[in-house]
Amino acid sequence: MDLKTIKALEFPKILDAVAFFASGEASRAKIKDLLPMNNLAEVNSALNEVSEADKVLYQHASNISFAFDDVSTILNKADVMSVLTMGEILKVGRLLRTSRNIRNSITKIADDTITALKEHAKSIFQDKDLEDLIDKAIISESEMSDNASSELRSLRIKIKRAGDAIKTKLYHYVNSQEYSKYLQDNIVTIRGDRYVIPLKAEHRSAIPGLIHDQSASGQTIYVEPMAIVEMNNSLKMLLIEEENEIERILKEFTLKISINVPSLKISYEKVVHLDTVFAKAKYSYKHKCIMPVINDRGIINIRKGRHPLIPEDKVVPTDIFLGKDFDMLFITGPNTGGKTVALKLVGLLQVMALSGLFVPASGAELSLFSNIFSDIGDEQSIEQNLSTFSSHIANIVRILKDINSKTLILLDELGAGTDPTEGASLATAISTYIKESGAKAVITTHYNELKEYAVVTDGIENASMDFDPVSYNPTFRLVVGTPGASNAILIAKKLGLNQEILKLAEDGIKGGKLEFENVLQSLERARRGAIENEERTALALKSAEDMFKKASEEKDKLFAQREKLNENVRKETKRLVEEAMLEADEIIESMKEMLNNPTEEKLFKTRTMRKSLNKYVVIEENEFKNFHMKTDENAPLNTGDKVFIKSAKVEGEIISINAQKGVASVKLGKLTSNFKLTELAKITSGLK
Repeated sequence: MDLKTIKALEFPKILDAVAFFASGEASRAKIKDLLPMNNLAEVNSALNEVSEADKVLYQHASNISFAFDDVSTILNKADVMSVLTMGEILKVGRLLRTSRNIRNSITKIADDTITALKEHAKSIFQDKDLEDLIDKAIISESEMSDNASSELRSLRIKIKRAGDAIKTKLYHYVNSQEYSKYLQDNIVTIRGDRYVIPLKAEHRSAIPGLIHDQSASGQTIYVEPMAIVEMNNSLKMLLIEEENEIERILKEFTLKISINVPSLKISYEKVVHLDTVFAKAKYSYKHKCIMPVINDRGIINIRKGRHPLIPEDKVVPTDIFLGKDFDMLFITGPNTGGKTVALKLVGLLQVMALSGLFVPASGAELSLFSNIFSDIGDEQSIEQNLSTFSSHIANIVRILKDINSKTLILLDELGAGTDPTEGASLATAISTYIKESGAKAVITTHYNELKEYAVVTDGIENASMDFDPVSYNPTFRLVVGTPGASNAILIAKKLGLNQEILKLAEDGIKGGKLEFENVLQSLERARRGAIENEERTALALKSAEDMFKKASEEKDKLFAQREKLNENVRKETKRLVEEAMLEADEIIESMKEMLNNPTEEKLFKTRTMRKSLNKYVVIEENEFKNFHMKTDENAPLNTGDKVFIKSAKVEGEIISINAQKGVASVKLGKLTSNFKLTELAKITSGLK
């Protein structure tokens, strides 16, 4: 990939932002060295890993720690059995612990779509025994635990006892009235691993012993009394034995690590790789990036793409595409309108995607390219004594030597910096050469000749940076399919330039060019009119959709209410039937008893009971008489009115009315329920 283009697109700034989310120094360095890949399978694999990391972090809420150190030098040292320090062994132990936690965290996620990360995690080396031994033996970079070995623990017990014995002996001098007057301070201290007492310099012969040190002022000397020399010698021997035991333990750990160096190196590489993948996922989440679709057909389709280096509150989303209906896109429009930003957006999102990064957009299909070339910005070189135009041409010469159908070219202000007529002609010729090579290209320009060239040439399309037709301020939105006018004279007029000067400027423009600019302005007005009509249509459509949605919701509510009413009616009917059956059974039993012993009185009572059964007889011809009643939907409703409930198709009687809420309580047999007044129709006498 062309490194000059990588720099011009400011891709290193993106990598710095991604590296911020990595934990290890090696991971951050690896991210900063990322370059676009030219293998479709590798690109898709890298993007898929980021997608899986996103699921792990934000779908499964797994908080994976990548707290590890750079151990590459340490492992190389252990590989040749160079004894490791306590600090170096601690770093290996930290790697073992982090590796084990990462492996367990990823492999235990219950998601069958996470496959690539699980494969990486499964290959991570773990040795819990060695990890625990290191944790047990080494406290810090300079301190080994007593638990490192039984011999070390025994030696330290002896050292403590020997030290205590020496201090007891020395405190005899410190606390003695005979000797304390010769001491500078009543303390016991250490000089060079030997216990001493501070003696006033003028009384150096008062206590026979070995002088080990002197204060800066010369007034104090540190004396080891002869009485404890042998005791200090014994202590020194114990300290040497302690150092030897620590050295032996370090060698033992070095050997254990050395045996596992190949596995540890693989594990370290896997942890570094996973750290970079999760850093990419964290960056993508923060900047609302999406996974791009990658093709190898030269198709670019960016929907609402946002330049990642522009603050979110200022960036304007851009739609831009090429490679399907056309292979070359000319972006035109006034200065400071956003042409270069749109140009860089295409290149930067391409480079990000091919480097295995998600891109800031609502949707993006990007293509695999063997190379991406650019000529962007002021290329003036003082050292080489080249003008801006010469530098641009020199860069384009370099680019054109190595282009083909798998190349993407980004050219900013092609042909600018020289005579406009020659510049336009040269720009047209270069564009033709690029087109015939089959390369894809995005080119910004002010030349009307290139706009006209795009209109009459297949495979080339115009695009323009949108601007406000009233204020002529840029909106920074790209419109593909419409060439843009520079609007220099209109902007100058708005800013108050003298009318005479403006008239001279308009007269100085050739008729054809002025007519072409007028056509562009007419096209722009027509386009804006079409957009306004489209917006109005979209609003009307949305309003209709909202009304349809509301009507559907009301229908669903009515249906639910009807079902609820039917259910209530069914329950009440069932209760009444069961009640009637119980009463009928009681009457029948009573009648049977009376018939067994008939009397006139009992016979009269039996007729009365039989008559009471008539209320449960259904007269079939009147069963659905409600559907043939005369009703008046416009008649005012009052308490006590007989009404027909349209939704339930039953007759009822109004018990009470709440006019404010528009509802009435209606009695249905022994059941009372509330209904909207609009659902009720007053029953009039007679049949229809």
